[in-house]
Amino acid sequence: MGRTTLVEHDVPVEVRDGTVLRADVWRPADGPPSPAVLFRTPYGKSPLGLATLTPAQCVDRGYAAVVQDTRGRFGSEGEWAPLDWSREGPDGYDTVEWTAGQPWCDGNVAMAGTSYQAIVQWLAAMEKPPHLRAIAPTMSTSAPFDAEQLGGSLRLDHLTSWLGLTALEWVQRRAAAGDPVDGAVVAEVVQLLTTPDVPLRRWPLSTILDFEGFPGRLRDIFAGKVATVADYRLGEVGVPTFSVGGWYDVFSHGTIELHRAMRAQDPVAGRHELVVGPWVHSGQLPQVQGEVNTGPYGSAQGARLADLHLDFFDRHLRPSAADAGTAAGGDVRYFLFGDDTWHRAESWPPPEAVDSPWYLAGPEGGEEDGRLLPEPPQEGFGQDAFTYDPENPVPSHGGRVLQLGRLAAGPLNQAHLEARPDVLLYTSEPLTEPLDVVGRQRLRLRFGSDAPATAVVAKLTDVHPDGRSLLVAEASLRLDTGNGAPPDEPYDADLLLGDTAWRFAPGHRLRVHVTSSNFPHLDRHPNVPGPVGEAEHCRPARQTVWYGGPYESVLRLRVLPAPSTGGIA
Repeated sequence: MGRTTLVEHDVPVEVRDGTVLRADVWRPADGPPSPAVLFRTPYGKSPLGLATLTPAQCVDRGYAAVVQDTRGRFGSEGEWAPLDWSREGPDGYDTVEWTAGQPWCDGNVAMAGTSYQAIVQWLAAMEKPPHLRAIAPTMSTSAPFDAEQLGGSLRLDHLTSWLGLTALEWVQRRAAAGDPVDGAVVAEVVQLLTTPDVPLRRWPLSTILDFEGFPGRLRDIFAGKVATVADYRLGEVGVPTFSVGGWYDVFSHGTIELHRAMRAQDPVAGRHELVVGPWVHSGQLPQVQGEVNTGPYGSAQGARLADLHLDFFDRHLRPSAADAGTAAGGDVRYFLFGDDTWHRAESWPPPEAVDSPWYLAGPEGGEEDGRLLPEPPQEGFGQDAFTYDPENPVPSHGGRVLQLGRLAAGPLNQAHLEARPDVLLYTSEPLTEPLDVVGRQRLRLRFGSDAPATAVVAKLTDVHPDGRSLLVAEASLRLDTGNGAPPDEPYDADLLLGDTAWRFAPGHRLRVHVTSSNFPHLDRHPNVPGPVGEAEHCRPARQTVWYGGPYESVLRLRVLPAPSTGGIA
């Protein structure tokens, strides 16, 4: 039902060191004190308009909403440095407790928000504010889970585009304070945002944004002085969690692993829930993702995402819901691409999912491309080769990328990349029955290189009868033997393709890509040893994929034993 809403702008919140942070407060105009939902953002409190949950939706369900600019951002005082997480936990704690003490709040506080707004929830929760009852982080990650997903690579376009945007705001602030920045800095920031391919091709990468005084230099990140992703003491997070992710979110793996970690330490059903939709990393979550229209249930609105948030908060913040009980139908909701329906599971991956190995094999019958077989190949071992030249990398196209730069995310057609000589293909026969790939997917490759250090990149695609090859999942792994891999001793490379829920329809084929680059989403491996981002030169490398016999290369899928039917509304 509709309510009359009071909105107070720029309300001061003084935190423990005397810094004043400012917030907009949305609350019902009348009635008794209510629970409150806190959003903390570095992107400006006034334009906050997330598809997951909005302040207006909170008020409509009888909650107050506090939307705060984080330290040093927009209306809040203090200094803000990109990727400095040290103040977010204490500032979050102090704001939770300030909120709980207001006359319009009944003392029960939750937190919500996406991306950075999700990360600060974890940081606040591990500080254990007494009045925090639940958090709802959408699209978040942590340092160890992010490193596991990337396999040692650097999410280059993501990092530099985000730093470029913060640098632009830093330049504007300096100019407004009468301390204009050197024109060379401004020119580089503009180039990074408009034509990023030019600076991102430099050797070494540490020369990008290498300006004294700029907060968040790549040189400091490579040296370990600045953490690109926060880490959490999850054992100290004692509140229920409602995690939301997307299959094409850049933080997909982190979101799922954070949920799994919370379930592992607190297995009470209903306290930790997970929702994973068809989405890329975005605050809007529409039904069109990449080249796929996922139908009316594929958007945040179609998924009733705001109601799911508020239902969760009702169970854990309303005094009458002290015994939260079990989330009806299981703690996990996931969207199945291809069937375009939502499904429930007791946990992730669904307990009923089983292993389904598919084996890489060489070409047959005059074909150029390799095969993907449900049984090990019988013809013994073989190998395929390609040359990886860092100066001519495979361009990024779709997948789990951030769209702040010039990249497009989601399930995009890879057919134009498949014609490149540095992309090996392994394709199955057309399926005769639907195949629901649901869970975590991995690729174990026997991979050789004549370089002492290199990288391998892999993709799983859905090949349609019309020839489109839609990207389903992807992985990368940096490899280093110190002196090169002898021809008869390939690397044993285990690549994490990550989690998905995708129906391969009858007549479609599974395909695996193997190459060594995905630029500029990932930094180019120079094929020489050394720390990420510090190479001053590069060299081509001859790469080989081994298969068959003792050199088994295998795609390990998790599949449902029978196709899902029905789904939930």
